[in-house]
Amino acid sequence: MPTFPKHEVYQHSGFEWLEEIPSDWQIIRAKYVLKEVDERSQTGDEELLSVSHLTGVTPRSEKNVNMFLAEDYSGSKLCQPDDVVINTMWAWMGALGVSQQEGLVSSSYGVYRPYSDNKVFPKFLDSLLRTPQYIAEYIRRSTGVHSSRLRLYPDQFLDIPLLLPPLKEQKRIVEFLDRTTTEIDRAISQKQRLIELLQEQKAILINQAVTKGLNPNVPMRDSGIEWIGEIPKHWVVSRIGFIGSVTKLTGFEYTNHWEVSEDGEIVALRGFNIGSRRLNLKNSENI
Repeated sequence: MPTFPKHEVYQHSGFEWLEEIPSDWQIIRAKYVLKEVDERSQTGDEELLSVSHLTGVTPRSEKNVNMFLAEDYSGSKLCQPDDVVINTMWAWMGALGVSQQEGLVSSSYGVYRPYSDNKVFPKFLDSLLRTPQYIAEYIRRSTGVHSSRLRLYPDQFLDIPLLLPPLKEQKRIVEFLDRTTTEIDRAISQKQRLIELLQEQKAILINQAVTKGLNPNVPMRDSGIEWIGEIPKHWVVSRIGFIGSVTKLTGFEYTNHWEVSEDGEIVALRGFNIGSRRLNLKNSENI
Protein backbone atom coordinates (compact mmCIF):
# COMPACT_ATOMS: atom_id res chain seq x y z
CA MET A 1 0.00 0.00 0.00
CA PRO A 2 1.25 3.54 -0.76
CA THR A 3 2.37 5.66 2.17
CA PHE A 4 1.26 9.24 2.62
CA PRO A 5 3.68 11.91 3.86
CA LYS A 6 2.63 13.67 7.05
CA HIS A 7 2.08 17.41 7.16
CA GLU A 8 3.96 19.36 9.80
CA VAL A 9 0.91 20.94 11.45
CA TYR A 10 -2.72 19.86 11.65
CA GLN A 11 -5.80 21.68 12.86
CA HIS A 12 -9.36 20.66 13.59
CA SER A 13 -11.61 21.30 10.61
CA GLY A 14 -14.49 22.51 12.77
CA PHE A 15 -16.64 19.65 11.45
CA GLU A 16 -16.76 16.33 13.28
CA TRP A 17 -17.11 14.34 10.07
CA LEU A 18 -14.01 15.95 8.51
CA GLU A 19 -11.90 15.73 11.70
CA GLU A 20 -8.34 17.11 11.54
CA ILE A 21 -6.87 18.57 8.36
CA PRO A 22 -3.48 20.03 7.38
CA SER A 23 -3.15 23.59 8.66
CA ASP A 24 -2.72 25.09 5.19
CA TRP A 25 -5.90 23.52 3.82
CA GLN A 26 -9.10 25.56 3.64
CA ILE A 27 -12.74 24.83 4.44
CA ILE A 28 -15.00 26.74 2.04
CA ARG A 29 -18.74 26.41 1.63
CA ALA A 30 -19.66 25.00 -1.76
CA LYS A 31 -21.69 28.13 -2.62
CA TYR A 32 -18.44 30.14 -2.70
CA VAL A 33 -16.83 27.68 -5.11
CA LEU A 34 -19.77 26.53 -7.25
CA LYS A 35 -22.90 28.11 -8.67
CA GLU A 36 -26.02 26.37 -9.87
CA VAL A 37 -26.64 26.67 -13.62
CA ASP A 38 -29.69 25.77 -15.65
CA GLU A 39 -28.82 25.82 -19.34
CA ARG A 40 -31.11 23.94 -21.72
CA SER A 41 -30.47 22.26 -25.05
CA GLN A 42 -32.22 23.76 -28.04
CA THR A 43 -31.86 20.70 -30.29
CA GLY A 44 -31.26 17.76 -27.96
CA ASP A 45 -28.44 16.60 -30.26
CA GLU A 46 -25.62 16.81 -27.72
CA GLU A 47 -24.02 13.71 -26.17
CA LEU A 48 -26.33 12.02 -23.65
CA LEU A 49 -24.57 11.56 -20.32
CA SER A 50 -25.21 9.15 -17.45
CA VAL A 51 -24.57 9.87 -13.76
CA SER A 52 -23.66 6.82 -11.69
CA HIS A 53 -22.42 6.15 -8.17
CA LEU A 54 -19.87 3.76 -9.71
CA THR A 55 -18.44 5.72 -12.64
CA GLY A 56 -19.50 9.32 -12.05
CA VAL A 57 -20.44 11.28 -15.17
CA THR A 58 -19.86 9.28 -18.36
CA PRO A 59 -21.38 9.04 -21.85
CA ARG A 60 -24.46 6.87 -21.80
CA SER A 61 -23.23 5.17 -24.98
CA GLU A 62 -20.38 3.63 -22.95
CA LYS A 63 -22.73 2.04 -20.41
CA ASN A 64 -25.06 -0.95 -20.54
CA VAL A 65 -28.26 0.93 -19.70
CA ASN A 66 -31.61 -0.75 -20.35
CA MET A 67 -33.80 2.29 -19.72
CA PHE A 68 -35.75 3.57 -22.68
CA LEU A 69 -34.50 6.47 -24.78
CA ALA A 70 -36.72 9.49 -25.27
CA GLU A 71 -37.67 10.53 -28.79
CA ASP A 72 -36.68 14.14 -28.15
CA TYR A 73 -34.07 15.50 -25.72
CA SER A 74 -34.54 19.17 -26.50
CA GLY A 75 -35.10 21.07 -23.27
CA SER A 76 -32.78 18.76 -21.31
CA LYS A 77 -30.15 20.34 -19.10
CA LEU A 78 -26.72 21.02 -20.54
CA CYS A 79 -23.46 20.59 -18.68
CA GLN A 80 -19.99 21.74 -19.64
CA PRO A 81 -16.57 20.24 -18.91
CA ASP A 82 -15.69 20.65 -15.19
CA ASP A 83 -19.35 21.04 -14.14
CA VAL A 84 -20.50 19.06 -11.11
CA VAL A 85 -23.58 17.00 -12.00
CA ILE A 86 -25.72 15.46 -9.25
CA ASN A 87 -28.50 12.95 -9.67
CA THR A 88 -30.80 14.61 -7.16
CA MET A 89 -32.72 11.39 -6.45
CA TRP A 90 -29.62 9.21 -5.99
CA ALA A 91 -27.16 11.60 -4.33
CA TRP A 92 -27.52 9.55 -1.14
CA MET A 93 -25.82 6.71 -3.05
CA GLY A 94 -23.06 8.93 -4.40
CA ALA A 95 -24.49 9.32 -7.90
CA LEU A 96 -22.62 12.47 -8.90
CA GLY A 97 -19.37 13.59 -10.41
CA VAL A 98 -17.50 16.16 -12.47
CA SER A 99 -18.18 16.01 -16.19
CA GLN A 100 -15.26 15.82 -18.59
CA GLN A 101 -17.29 16.93 -21.61
CA GLU A 102 -20.29 18.86 -22.81
CA GLY A 103 -23.49 16.85 -22.80
CA LEU A 104 -27.11 16.36 -21.89
CA VAL A 105 -28.41 15.30 -18.49
CA SER A 106 -31.85 14.92 -17.01
CA SER A 107 -33.73 18.14 -16.32
CA SER A 108 -34.18 16.91 -12.73
CA TYR A 109 -30.43 16.76 -12.09
CA GLY A 110 -28.42 19.49 -10.41
CA VAL A 111 -25.65 21.13 -12.44
CA TYR A 112 -23.07 23.29 -10.64
CA ARG A 113 -20.27 25.25 -12.31
CA PRO A 114 -17.03 26.37 -10.64
CA TYR A 115 -16.43 30.11 -10.41
CA SER A 116 -13.55 31.37 -12.53
CA ASP A 117 -11.25 32.19 -9.60
CA ASN A 118 -9.50 28.78 -9.77
CA LYS A 119 -10.03 27.68 -6.20
CA VAL A 120 -10.52 24.08 -7.16
CA PHE A 121 -9.00 21.56 -9.57
CA PRO A 122 -11.94 19.69 -11.19
CA LYS A 123 -10.50 16.16 -10.94
CA PHE A 124 -9.69 16.73 -7.27
CA LEU A 125 -13.27 17.90 -6.67
CA ASP A 126 -14.60 14.80 -8.44
CA SER A 127 -12.68 12.52 -6.06
CA LEU A 128 -13.51 14.61 -2.97
CA LEU A 129 -17.27 14.71 -3.56
CA ARG A 130 -17.45 10.93 -4.02
CA THR A 131 -15.73 9.97 -0.76
CA PRO A 132 -17.74 8.09 1.91
CA GLN A 133 -17.58 11.12 4.26
CA TYR A 134 -19.29 13.37 1.71
CA ILE A 135 -21.83 10.75 0.68
CA ALA A 136 -22.79 10.39 4.35
CA GLU A 137 -23.22 14.18 4.50
CA TYR A 138 -25.52 14.11 1.45
CA ILE A 139 -27.71 11.61 3.30
CA ARG A 140 -27.86 13.86 6.38
CA ARG A 141 -28.80 16.87 4.26
CA SER A 142 -31.29 15.15 1.95
CA THR A 143 -35.03 15.31 2.57
CA GLY A 144 -37.74 12.75 1.94
CA VAL A 145 -40.21 10.47 3.67
CA HIS A 146 -38.28 7.29 2.89
CA SER A 147 -34.59 6.44 2.49
CA SER A 148 -35.09 5.48 -1.16
CA ARG A 149 -36.91 8.77 -1.86
CA LEU A 150 -34.35 11.22 -0.49
CA ARG A 151 -33.58 14.35 -2.51
CA LEU A 152 -30.50 16.57 -2.24
CA TYR A 153 -31.65 20.03 -3.23
CA PRO A 154 -29.36 22.88 -4.34
CA ASP A 155 -29.55 24.92 -1.13
CA GLN A 156 -28.44 21.94 0.92
CA PHE A 157 -25.65 20.92 -1.45
CA LEU A 158 -24.26 24.45 -1.77
CA ASP A 159 -24.11 24.75 2.01
CA ILE A 160 -21.75 21.77 2.29
CA PRO A 161 -18.19 22.63 3.37
CA LEU A 162 -15.54 21.75 0.80
CA LEU A 163 -12.10 20.64 1.93
CA LEU A 164 -9.62 22.40 -0.35
CA PRO A 165 -5.82 22.11 -0.24
CA PRO A 166 -3.79 24.75 -2.12
CA LEU A 167 -4.37 24.40 -5.86
CA LYS A 168 -0.88 23.02 -6.58
CA GLU A 169 -1.38 20.35 -3.93
CA GLN A 170 -4.77 19.45 -5.39
CA LYS A 171 -3.05 18.76 -8.70
CA ARG A 172 -0.32 16.70 -7.02
CA ILE A 173 -2.97 14.64 -5.23
CA VAL A 174 -4.74 13.97 -8.55
CA GLU A 175 -1.47 12.93 -10.21
CA PHE A 176 -0.75 10.60 -7.30
CA LEU A 177 -4.25 9.07 -7.48
CA ASP A 178 -4.08 8.61 -11.25
CA ARG A 179 -0.73 6.85 -11.02
CA THR A 180 -1.57 4.70 -8.00
CA THR A 181 -5.06 3.66 -9.05
CA THR A 182 -3.73 2.67 -12.48
CA GLU A 183 -1.21 0.39 -10.77
CA ILE A 184 -3.94 -1.06 -8.53
CA ASP A 185 -6.27 -1.64 -11.49
CA ARG A 186 -3.46 -3.45 -13.30
CA ALA A 187 -2.82 -5.64 -10.26
CA ILE A 188 -6.55 -6.40 -9.93
CA SER A 189 -6.71 -7.40 -13.59
CA GLN A 190 -3.78 -9.77 -13.14
CA LYS A 191 -5.32 -11.29 -10.02
CA GLN A 192 -8.66 -11.74 -11.78
CA ARG A 193 -6.95 -13.59 -14.63
CA LEU A 194 -5.14 -15.78 -12.10
CA ILE A 195 -8.47 -16.54 -10.38
CA GLU A 196 -10.00 -17.51 -13.75
CA LEU A 197 -7.10 -19.87 -14.46
CA LEU A 198 -7.39 -21.43 -11.00
CA GLN A 199 -11.14 -21.89 -11.48
CA GLU A 200 -10.47 -23.63 -14.81
CA GLN A 201 -7.85 -25.83 -13.14
CA LYS A 202 -10.30 -26.68 -10.35
CA ALA A 203 -13.03 -27.67 -12.84
CA ILE A 204 -10.58 -29.84 -14.80
CA LEU A 205 -9.37 -31.49 -11.58
CA ILE A 206 -12.91 -32.31 -10.43
CA ASN A 207 -13.91 -33.60 -13.85
CA GLN A 208 -10.78 -35.76 -14.10
CA ALA A 209 -11.29 -37.24 -10.62
CA VAL A 210 -14.97 -38.16 -11.01
CA THR A 211 -14.81 -39.42 -14.62
CA LYS A 212 -11.29 -40.95 -14.83
CA GLY A 213 -10.35 -41.72 -11.22
CA LEU A 214 -7.20 -40.95 -9.28
CA ASN A 215 -4.84 -43.47 -10.86
CA PRO A 216 -3.56 -42.21 -14.22
CA ASN A 217 -2.06 -45.67 -15.01
CA VAL A 218 -5.23 -47.74 -14.57
CA PRO A 219 -6.42 -49.60 -17.73
CA MET A 220 -9.22 -47.73 -19.51
CA ARG A 221 -12.17 -48.77 -21.64
CA ASP A 222 -14.81 -47.05 -23.74
CA SER A 223 -17.83 -46.17 -21.60
CA GLY A 224 -20.16 -46.50 -24.57
CA ILE A 225 -21.39 -42.97 -23.92
CA GLU A 226 -19.96 -40.40 -26.31
CA TRP A 227 -19.99 -37.45 -23.92
CA ILE A 228 -18.29 -39.42 -21.14
CA GLY A 229 -15.62 -41.11 -23.24
CA GLU A 230 -13.20 -43.53 -21.64
CA ILE A 231 -13.51 -44.68 -18.03
CA PRO A 232 -11.41 -46.97 -15.81
CA LYS A 233 -11.84 -50.58 -16.91
CA HIS A 234 -13.19 -51.76 -13.54
CA TRP A 235 -15.87 -49.01 -13.36
CA VAL A 236 -19.46 -49.76 -14.35
CA VAL A 237 -21.98 -47.60 -16.18
CA SER A 238 -25.54 -47.78 -14.91
CA ARG A 239 -28.65 -45.71 -15.47
CA ILE A 240 -29.89 -43.79 -12.42
CA GLY A 241 -33.16 -45.72 -12.49
CA PHE A 242 -31.29 -48.98 -11.78
CA ILE A 243 -29.49 -47.74 -8.69
CA GLY A 244 -32.19 -45.71 -6.95
CA SER A 245 -35.82 -44.67 -6.93
CA VAL A 246 -37.83 -41.54 -6.20
CA THR A 247 -40.51 -41.84 -3.56
CA LYS A 248 -43.00 -39.37 -2.20
CA LEU A 249 -41.15 -36.34 -0.80
CA THR A 250 -41.96 -35.16 2.71
CA GLY A 251 -40.57 -32.72 5.21
CA PHE A 252 -39.60 -29.99 2.78
CA GLU A 253 -40.28 -26.36 3.61
CA TYR A 254 -41.91 -24.33 0.89
CA THR A 255 -39.50 -22.34 -1.28
CA ASN A 256 -40.04 -20.56 -4.56
CA HIS A 257 -37.77 -23.12 -6.25
CA TRP A 258 -40.64 -25.63 -6.36
CA GLU A 259 -43.36 -25.78 -8.97
CA VAL A 260 -46.71 -25.08 -7.27
CA SER A 261 -50.00 -26.36 -8.63
CA GLU A 262 -53.15 -24.24 -8.88
CA ASP A 263 -54.45 -25.60 -5.57
CA GLY A 264 -51.27 -24.48 -3.79
CA GLU A 265 -49.64 -27.90 -3.51
CA ILE A 266 -46.07 -28.60 -4.61
CA VAL A 267 -45.75 -30.99 -7.54
CA ALA A 268 -42.95 -33.61 -7.31
CA LEU A 269 -42.05 -35.59 -10.43
CA ARG A 270 -40.67 -39.14 -10.50
CA GLY A 271 -38.27 -40.48 -13.06
CA PHE A 272 -41.01 -42.11 -15.15
CA ASN A 273 -42.80 -38.74 -15.42
CA ILE A 274 -39.91 -37.39 -17.49
CA GLY A 275 -39.90 -38.65 -21.06
CA SER A 276 -38.10 -37.72 -24.23
CA ARG A 277 -38.97 -34.08 -24.97
CA ARG A 278 -42.13 -34.24 -22.86
CA LEU A 279 -43.46 -34.47 -19.29
CA ASN A 280 -46.03 -37.09 -18.33
CA LEU A 281 -47.81 -35.67 -15.27
CA LYS A 282 -49.87 -38.82 -14.73
CA ASN A 283 -49.31 -40.20 -11.21
CA SER A 284 -47.22 -37.20 -10.20
CA GLU A 285 -47.14 -36.55 -6.48
CA ASN A 286 -48.42 -33.53 -4.53
CA ILE A 287 -46.65 -32.75 -1.27
